[in-house]
Order: sequence, then structure tokens, then C-alpha cells
Amino acid sequence: MSKPQEHEVNIEVNDVQRTVPKGKLSFDDLVKLAFGANANPADGYRISYDRGHGNASGKLKPGGSIEVVEGMDFTVTGTGQS
Repeated sequence: MSKPQEHEVNIEVNDVQRTVPKGKLSFDDLVKLAFGANANPADGYRISYDRGHGNASGKLKPGGSIEVVEGMDFTVTGTGQS
């Protein structure tokens, strides 16, 4: 992993390393990181995460956001439902 700048963190989205600004990422942000800028979050996606604050894991619901930390791992999958 490359060393992020002071105001950035390295995360993984669907096994691809991404460097993002420190702070919160929204459900929509994560869908676009996983599937590109033209991805429509309304098409139906599921997001789970590991290695969050305090090594937490869980699911992010549509419309939600999460504070990202260094090394956090996200899995974004399409549900096939809108």
C-alpha cells in the first residue's frame, strides 16, 4: 500500500486499494468507487465492511454514511433489485 497523505486513508473496495479523504463516505460514494461514476445507487446494492473503528464489521444501509479508517475493507455487491 502506498502511504497516504495526512488527510487521506487507504481503504479497499471490492479488493481494489483506494486512497480517499479522511472523514465520512456515503453509501452512494462507495457504490461509485466500486462500480464507477455512472453507477446508480438506486439500482440496488449491498455494502458490508470489516476493519472499521475498533476492528468493527457490519453493513451500511442505503442513505447511510460511515467514518473511514486506514485499512478498512468494503464489499459492494449488486442485488439485482431496484
